Parts: sequence; C-alpha cells; structure tokens
Amino acid sequence: MDLRRQELRRDGIRVHVEPQVFDLLLHLVRNRDRVVSKDELLDVVWNGRIVSEAALSSRINAARKAIGDDGERQALIKTVHKRGFRFVGEVAEAVAEEPAEAPAAPMEAPSRSEAATRPSVVVLPFDNLSAEPDTDYFSYGLTEDVIRLLARHRWMDVLSRHTAAAFRGREVDAREIGAAFGVRYMVHGSVAKHGDRVRLGADLVSCESGRQLWSETYDLPLADVLEAQRAMSEQIAAAIEPELARLEREAAVRRPPVSLGAWDCYQRGLFHLWGFTQPGLAEAEAMFRRAIALDPGFARAHGGLAYVLLQETVVGDRQAREARLEEALQASRNAVGLDGQDCMNLCVLGRVHAFRHDYEEAIALLEEAVALNPSFAQAHFALGCTKVWSGRAREGIAHVERAAQLSPRDPHLSSFHATRALAHIDLDELAEAVDSARRATRVPNAKAWPHMMLVAALGLMGREDEARRALEGLLAKEPGYTLERAREDFFFCADQNLVGRCLDGLRQAGLG
Repeated sequence: MDLRRQELRRDGIRVHVEPQVFDLLLHLVRNRDRVVSKDELLDVVWNGRIVSEAALSSRINAARKAIGDDGERQALIKTVHKRGFRFVGEVAEAVAEEPAEAPAAPMEAPSRSEAATRPSVVVLPFDNLSAEPDTDYFSYGLTEDVIRLLARHRWMDVLSRHTAAAFRGREVDAREIGAAFGVRYMVHGSVAKHGDRVRLGADLVSCESGRQLWSETYDLPLADVLEAQRAMSEQIAAAIEPELARLEREAAVRRPPVSLGAWDCYQRGLFHLWGFTQPGLAEAEAMFRRAIALDPGFARAHGGLAYVLLQETVVGDRQAREARLEEALQASRNAVGLDGQDCMNLCVLGRVHAFRHDYEEAIALLEEAVALNPSFAQAHFALGCTKVWSGRAREGIAHVERAAQLSPRDPHLSSFHATRALAHIDLDELAEAVDSARRATRVPNAKAWPHMMLVAALGLMGREDEARRALEGLLAKEPGYTLERAREDFFFCADQNLVGRCLDGLRQAGLG
C-alpha cells in the first residue's frame, strides 16, 4: 500500500480500489494487533454516518478481493464473530525513497474556476405564523434542516444559519441580502401550525433581480412533529435544488461561448444532457470533456462525463456499450476520488456498477448516497432500479416512489414509471404494470423503453387489441425494433427470468 499515492499493488501490479475500501484496509492493517469493531470502522471510514450492514459488508468483501482474500478463507482479513474484523497477514513497513510530490490541494477547497462561478444561497429563518406561542422551535428546526440538506449538494455554496440570523422577522429586499452576503439566491418561507395540521410556504428569489423564481405551499398533518419537520425539509430541499440547477444551466447557455469557464461548460453539459437525445448527449459529452480540460480537478465534471457515457449506453450505438461502460467506470471513479462526499458522484459510480451487474457494490454506494443526502431523488431512483434489476422488486418500488415524491417534475420521470412497470411485471402484478407503463408513455420526453414496458405488460395479460396499438406506439418511437434488439436492451439486468418474461410479453403482442 503506497500511502503517498493512495495506491494498492499486488505482485507489482496496481489494483484499483475505491477510496473507502483503501481507507478501510489501511485502518485494519495499521491496527492489526487487535480486533477492530464495526462501530470503529463506521467512525473512521464513514465519519460516523449511519450506513447499512450491506454497505459495510460490501466494503469488507471488496477489501478482501483487492488483496486476494475471500470470505471463505479469511486468510488476511478475519471476521471475529460479534466483535469485528482483524487483519492477520504479515506486514512490513518501508519508507519511500523517492522525494515526496507536492501535496494536493485540500479536497474542501474548490478550484478557482469552479468556486468563482458556482451559485451561492442563503436561507433566511422561516417565519413562525402559528397561533400557538411555543412553536418557534419548529420553524427554527425546519430552517436548520433545509440548510443542512441543501449544503449536501456540493455544487453550490450554502451560507450558515448564523449568517442570516440578523434578518429574522424583517422585511428585506432580496437585492439587499445579495449585496450584504454576496449571494445569488435567497430562500425564505413561513410555517403556520393550526391544531393537528401545519402549512408551510417556501420561496426561491433571485438576489440579482429581486424576482421570485419558485414558490410552493404544503399542507400536511402533524401526527409527529419531528417526522413532519423531516419530511417537509426534504421536500423543500428536493424541490429547490433542481430549480437552482435549471437556472444555472439556462444562464450558462446564454453566456457567449468565448467566455465559458469550467463551471459554465459543466452547466451547458447538463443542459444538453437532460434532453436525452443522441445529439444532445454528444454535445453534453463534449462540454464535460471541455470542463475537465479546463479544470482537471473539477470532480462534478468527471461525474457528468460518466453519467452521459452511461446514458449513451442506453440510447446510443449498441456496439459501443462495453467501451462506454468501461470509460464511465473510470470517469466516475475519478469523480469519487476527487470528492467522495458528493452524493451525485457516489450515485453515478453506483449506477455504473449496477449497469455492469455488480449489484452488491452498486447498492452499497447508492445507499451511502441516500444516507448522505436523503432528499436526493436521483439516488433513490438509481437504488430502486438496482434493486428491481437484482430481484428485489418490492424494495425497488419503494425507492422509485420516494424519488417521484421528492422530484415530481424530474427529467427522469418517465423512467421512474417505467421502472415501476418492470417491477410489477416481476411481481406478476400486471394491471399495476400496465398503469405505470401508461403513465410513463404520457411523459413528454418518453423514449422507446416505456412503450416497450407497456407492450410487454399488455401482451402478458392477453389484451391483444390494446397490445397491438401499444406496439404501434413503440415502433413509431423506434422504427424497425425487433425482439432481438429488445433482448440487447436488457443488458443491464442479470435476472434472466425477468428478461425472459418481458420478451414473452413482447412476443405475444406481435413483436418479431
């Protein structure tokens, strides 16, 4: 283990390991004279965050595999029942002879090109409009939670609660706030508790123009104060983050091409990506590559490149799938290596592993992304997909439903419903599958996949006339589509029983 380079080698050959696996292995090696408890590993590797047993198990398995061990032999990493783990191999320590390289910039310090242009947000304390006198704690806690959840999206700067405390209860123009704190956006809102219900209003305002950009009102039962506070803060953060992202993308597109920096290129890449067209994906890929060329340390640009390559495996040239998946894996590993605390980077790496049928590692990464940011709809969706593809359809549906709740206008909404349709086919709930697939096909940016789910479900039900009409819709989306091409399009799913069932439905509907 080369600690300076953060590299692991076996027989002189470099072995790729995720940063967390490297840290876990290093901690076990350094403490080889004793048993290391699970709680200690969670504190050291995950900084005390709550993660599932599956995530820890996945990292232990990955560490064993990286050094040529496995769970059966346990020749190097031994599990001590109910106590933890111990490294039992022989260890020799040596000092590197070559001169140390210049230290890398701290991870928390963003690159100049990224920090200079990325958006900044201040969340004002939510006004308490409740009739009850002792409910300030609720608005205070809600403000704290919204700040915490927005701050987990590391592509934006979110000011601390104390920054805006002086403006509590005051009517202040957004432009004054912007001038005072140097921020681009402001979030403010109000809470009104009446008996067993609570009404919450939230607004997103431009500090440059004073214009209201987004507004929403929620009316919820208050059976459990803390649960209601958690749910509402997640909902607000989940709604505001994509709205901010949309505004940044549109602003980047309006800037002259000659003045584009790495952040602008990244935002332009996202703008083209979310259309999910082949020309758009090609333009997005070019923008992400340009952002990386301008700023190689820009973690999110590597993550964006990985994501667009992943999308190209679905809608692009089928012959290039393996090559694109391999490059997506490297790009997503670069993203996590540069910033392993960004939920988006973890999500993309998890999705790449899922597409490669490495479901255990995928689920561990995606569960970590959800734990890091429970309001991040994309991580819930990716986790739901992976569980459906790996035979855990019921669990998958719950995550996909949560994604739809958090982001009801998501660019992936059609895929949300189509994934639910696939899960219901797996569970032999064909009426529900048809309903989900129909909802997927009604989304304006729906591609061929939702139509294929609808054809398969109707075919399995024997609803011949409807299946034939649905097949016409599929062929209108993708002329010349065949059963063999459908089989190829299930490349991400290792469950051959599920794949075979869908193909049977397509065959019964008349697809040849």
